Amino acid sequence: MRSAAAWLVAAALLLLTGCAPAAPERAAGGTRIDNCGRTQTFAAPPQRVVSLNQHATEVLIALGLGDRLVGTAYPDDQAPPEPVAAEYAQVPLLAEKYPSFERLLAAEPDLVVGGYASAFDETEGRARDVLADAGIPTLLLSESCTEGPAGMDTLLADIAMFGEVLGLRAGADRLAGEIRGRVEAVQRRLAGVEPVDVFVYDSGEQAAFTLGGHGVGHDALRRAGGRNIFADVPAGFTEVSWEQVAERAPEAVVLVDYLGAPVAGKRAYLEGHPLASGTPAVRDGRFSTIPLVELTEGIRFPDAVERLARDLHGR
Repeated sequence: MRSAAAWLVAAALLLLTGCAPAAPERAAGGTRIDNCGRTQTFAAPPQRVVSLNQHATEVLIALGLGDRLVGTAYPDDQAPPEPVAAEYAQVPLLAEKYPSFERLLAAEPDLVVGGYASAFDETEGRARDVLADAGIPTLLLSESCTEGPAGMDTLLADIAMFGEVLGLRAGADRLAGEIRGRVEAVQRRLAGVEPVDVFVYDSGEQAAFTLGGHGVGHDALRRAGGRNIFADVPAGFTEVSWEQVAERAPEAVVLVDYLGAPVAGKRAYLEGHPLASGTPAVRDGRFSTIPLVELTEGIRFPDAVERLARDLHGR
C-alpha cells in the first residue's frame, strides 16, 4: 500500500491548480500578493505566523522570522538543517500532523503558511476560504499549485514573496543568494559529465510511486547530473507500473527517506522484485538515499543537489 507520506505529496501537487508565483506588488493599501489563485493585500508584516509542514517552517526561520513564528505542524523528519535547528526546536508544535481549525485559531495567527496544498484541506475544515472568513490570510508554497514544472526558480520567487510580505527583504536576498551560489557551484563541477538515468523510489508495491517531471525534486536531480527516467510524466510525484520501470532500465536508484518508511525495506523490496531486480541499478547495487524534505520546495534544495551530485558522480 502507498504510504501516508506518499499520499500527502500526491495531494499536495494535485489538490490546487493555479499559476506560477507572481512578483509581489506595492499597492496603496500595502503589499499585494498573487498566490495560488488568490490575491491578498498585506497592510503590514504579519506578527504571529503559523507554518504547516516542515519545509515551509524551515524557509521562514531561514528568512529570519524569529519569534514571530508561533506554531508549526507536520514534521517530516527529526533533524532540521543545522542553520535552523536551534530555532526550529523553539517553535511550538501544534500537531504531529495537521492541527484542527480550532487549534489553529487558538494560536491566534495573523498568517498561516502551508507547505503542501493538503495544509488547507477543505474536508478537514482548514480551507483557505474558511480561514479568510475568520480574518486569517494564508500563503502556500507555489510548487503545490503551479500547473507547469516547478524548480529552483519557483523556490526563489517564493522566498522573494515571503521577504516582501514579512518585511524580511534582506533575509530573502541573502537566502536566495546562498541557494543560487551553492547550486551553481555544483553545476560548474559537473560541466561535461554524462547524466545518469535515475529511478526515484518513494514507495508502493502494486505500482511504484516515483518522481515525475514537474516537481522541485526533478529539478534538483537534473541539476545534479541525473536524468529522471519519468521526466516525461507531467506531475510532481506519480504512480507508474513496474513494467515501465523495467523498460526504462535505470542506472541508479534514489530511495526516498521519511518518518515511518525505512529505506532498508524499500531496497530489499526492489532487490526481490521480479522486474525491478533485473534493472542495471538494482543488479549493480547502485542505491542512494535522500530525505523527502529535500525533494520538496525549501531551503534544502542545494543540499539535494549536492547530495545527488556526490552519489551519482562523486563530485
